[in-house]
Amino acid sequence: MGRLCLAVAAFVIVASGLEAQERQPFHIAQFPDSRTVSLTITSAATSEDIEYDYDVAIGLTEHKTGGEPIFVDNGTHVMRIRCQAPRTVLVGATVYRLHDPPVMGDWKEDLWKALCLQPVS
Repeated sequence: MGRLCLAVAAFVIVASGLEAQERQPFHIAQFPDSRTVSLTITSAATSEDIEYDYDVAIGLTEHKTGGEPIFVDNGTHVMRIRCQAPRTVLVGATVYRLHDPPVMGDWKEDLWKALCLQPVS
């Protein structure tokens, strides 16, 4: 009985910690009416396609001026990322080749940076 209680307590602590971790946006766009839209990576894995490095899903949240969410897109927006030249983001059937030098403010560039420029330990 003691082990069961300890296991349940450990699970509750871990689960609550996971829920508390909010995904950090890789891109934030601000609009003239002071609303913002943030994009987050909701899942990432090694790509199943040998031409790409990552298969990712992203989520979108629209925020009011004060930061409160007014729209959360729970859809699954899946894309593939190639880190090496040519730097590429595949969205649906559309292939986006990223510019060199990078274009500031482009969500695809920011997604590429979030995945491909992570420090390696």
